[in-house]
Amino acid sequence: MYQSHRQFLRNSVLALLLGLLSQLSVAAPVVTEISGVDGAKLANVRAHLSLVQAEGLETVSTWRLRQMASDAREEVRGALRPFGHYRPRVEVRLNEPERDDQPWRAVIRIEPGPPVTVSELDIQLRGAGSEDQELRQWQADWPLPVGSVLNHATWEAAWRSLVDLADTRGYFDHAFEQRRVLVDPDRDRADVTLHFDTGQRYRFVGFRSEPLPFSDRLMQRLTIIDPDEPYTLQRVDEQREVLARSGLFDRIVVEEERDRDSGTVELHYRLNPRPPNSYRATVGFGTDTGARLQLNWIRHYLSSRGNRLDSGFGVQQSDSEFVLRSEYLHPRGNDPGDFLTAGGLLRRQQDNFRFNDESRREAVFDSFSGSREQVELRFGRLEQRLFWRDRFQSLEERLFVAVLNESFDAFREARFSEENEALLAANPELEPFLQTETNTLSLGAEWRLPNISGTGFFTQGHIAEARVLAAHESLASDVSFAQAYVRGRIHRIFGDRHKVMLSGELGYTQADVTKLDLNLDDRFLELSITELPERYRFKTGGDRTVRGYGFETLSTNRNGANHILTASVEYEYRVGQNWSLATFFDIGNAFNDWNERKLKRGAGVGFRWYTLIGPIQVDVAQALDDIDTPWRLHFTIGTRLL
Repeated sequence: MYQSHRQFLRNSVLALLLGLLSQLSVAAPVVTEISGVDGAKLANVRAHLSLVQAEGLETVSTWRLRQMASDAREEVRGALRPFGHYRPRVEVRLNEPERDDQPWRAVIRIEPGPPVTVSELDIQLRGAGSEDQELRQWQADWPLPVGSVLNHATWEAAWRSLVDLADTRGYFDHAFEQRRVLVDPDRDRADVTLHFDTGQRYRFVGFRSEPLPFSDRLMQRLTIIDPDEPYTLQRVDEQREVLARSGLFDRIVVEEERDRDSGTVELHYRLNPRPPNSYRATVGFGTDTGARLQLNWIRHYLSSRGNRLDSGFGVQQSDSEFVLRSEYLHPRGNDPGDFLTAGGLLRRQQDNFRFNDESRREAVFDSFSGSREQVELRFGRLEQRLFWRDRFQSLEERLFVAVLNESFDAFREARFSEENEALLAANPELEPFLQTETNTLSLGAEWRLPNISGTGFFTQGHIAEARVLAAHESLASDVSFAQAYVRGRIHRIFGDRHKVMLSGELGYTQADVTKLDLNLDDRFLELSITELPERYRFKTGGDRTVRGYGFETLSTNRNGANHILTASVEYEYRVGQNWSLATFFDIGNAFNDWNERKLKRGAGVGFRWYTLIGPIQVDVAQALDDIDTPWRLHFTIGTRLL
């Protein structure tokens, strides 16, 4: 009997050990199937479930899997509460695999049940900000009205946005008197209470800075915030942007120093003046212009008043052209973006008086080569107005008086061919157009609105420009005209490889046109010449306009015209880190008769390589309205002439 008792005890212990080992044995991975919820609710449930986390484990004990299945009900309930479901029905079943190489299956079925809704809402704003329109708008936009489903994420985001808004509006002493949500899950209702005391609103009291090489008047001019102005964070950002746009500093820090007793904010400028001079030299090349060189010098401040000088010199191989320009800006009034301006431009180039027919590729007669000189003085006002406050983009407006002296002389060098001499002898009325001098006093206005961000391929945004200009013989001008011009360019990036570029320009001029009927032997040409000075005439065609045609070869008789109309669409696909392929379609022309526009079309493909010296652009284009011409290569490096 004693032997039998010992045998029974040994078998019992063995059975217990085998049971424990079976619970501690290693199981294959688990697969969790969830039904009854979707979208954000499903995502949150999966994020809370231990069973889902176990799917990423190579092995897990059977005992642990069963424990996870037991915990799943509470985990699901916790995951659904933020969405207002406090009484869900949850069924969990853990299925053991039939074979060792199969995973365990956890099947979870959920019935969320009716959500808790907001039954009572008590939101109160107290203190100085109770009448603030921005805070009242926040209250009007409260996202959990009576009858809505209680969403805890929405609740938390709403009260946190109130805190952020109060801080940006200068209510730094704010506090919640009450902030709670009382949930009655048995009745599926919730009471929301939020009492917010804004406290006092702080006000700006002025600024201070370390000693600077600028006058107090200039620093006051660069400060756009008035003393005793109510605080807003946006105004601090605008102030920082104004200091940056002044071009006077290479380090800008604007700190806020608050005084709770007085409820004021003093701005502390920590500024490092930039070196007074900036120099820049750039080189480029284009099939239109040949080699190019530009030299720029900016004197950022000539004195402590902040007046500055911007000068540049440019020369290009095509037509032996050079340009010298300079502009002086003098601060005006108290607006940091308001200047009086005085500028000058000197341009000289070898130019041709041409005899081209729109319907023919070759010139009807030999052109007359001459020297063209332009001297222009401008006096006016530049004002920079903040246009998009949230983007700190400003509209540049220039109002000016321009004095232009322009001359063209084909007789000075007298390099006439025999055909030139014969044409001139047969058509003496042509002579005044080969030796001209025009003086013009014009009134004008220009607007420019840039909004650009990014570099290289990822440059995007838009630029819009407009100009009006007028002169009259009764006001010391040799010619009378009125001109309006608009131009725009848009770059949009889609994803990280696709870019679409749209551009267009439209110009219209009211100016007299002279028509000459020229003939020589059996050749005849109706020549149309606008009285506009060359500087104000429109031309198009070339690397940056209507591709497929030569540089500035599109205009009436190729001598410039009164009107212009162009448009372009281009698609660019980024292939490598710094290079891309492009395809494009251009259309446009410059013409004297608006009723005979004869728009020319060009299309082609191109290559872009973005480098430190600027983009390298290679385009191969076909002139669609001149199919007898071969494909034209357009190649540019860097920027164009001044």
